[in-house]
Amino acid sequence: MFAKKSLVLIGTEDENLKAVLTLENKGELVEGRLRLYNFPPEMDGILSLGIYENGKVRKCGLVRSGSGLYTFKTEPNLADIFSCGVVHFMGATVKPVLFGSTQNGCDQEELLSQIADEVLDKNSAQEVKEVLDENHVEYDDELQQEIDAQIEEELKKEEDKCQTCKYKRCFFGQAEEPQQEKRFIDEIKGQIDTLFSTAKPEEYLQECIPSSKFVKVEYDCSGEYYILGLIYDENGEIKYLCYGVPGIYQKSPPSQLSGYPVWFPLDDEKKESFGYWLTYQDANSGESVKAIVE
Repeated sequence: MFAKKSLVLIGTEDENLKAVLTLENKGELVEGRLRLYNFPPEMDGILSLGIYENGKVRKCGLVRSGSGLYTFKTEPNLADIFSCGVVHFMGATVKPVLFGSTQNGCDQEELLSQIADEVLDKNSAQEVKEVLDENHVEYDDELQQEIDAQIEEELKKEEDKCQTCKYKRCFFGQAEEPQQEKRFIDEIKGQIDTLFSTAKPEEYLQECIPSSKFVKVEYDCSGEYYILGLIYDENGEIKYLCYGVPGIYQKSPPSQLSGYPVWFPLDDEKKESFGYWLTYQDANSGESVKAIVE
């Protein structure tokens, strides 16, 4: 079982939508944080997180803890290899909006379908309604108020015990105090460090673009790769993340690049020959930016 793990989730329909999922093992429970990027500050409807591991889906209720920040708690013993999806509930509509996985080559569409179905099937309010309907029980507002009052009274008697109950903390966790805003680059630092320690440097781009570091990240056995770069400000802090794909100049940038791609030729005298399509993200916010580096 890992101590701490971060995972980047990408929008299922809009790649500009991103999130960083951070999981930390606290012993009895796993505590999680979900930071959204490029989403509206106030979202209508309900977001729910499903984690797929070992052929099963565990549902994690998200508690809003700040602008674009959600927290949750789940049971321990989470596998090192897992996939997860964020599902958006709006009225009767259920729509997967984000997906991420710790393994390459997984079937995103199939896993998202399973996650969405499981999250929908375990809608507790719907389950209660079905049970009451099957037994022809009329559950009016007056009866509900009476039951709620009895539950509240019992909870007061057991208040001390309930405060330390791990199951209550897991399933009925209260909203945490808003935490200090973190930079986007800090959320994915572990993944960035791993790639820069294992991938080969792209020395040409490092020489052409001041205050930068670039690596070639291979993603299959055929030698195909993409570019990952860090661009620093005058104080040595990371200002931009840069992603790129190699190729020959074309009028439209490759579809796999989101944001504002720009063409960077390797030969200034032959601008339409071989080079890189590059796109940039702000290291603080994670948002795509229009950055042109000469």
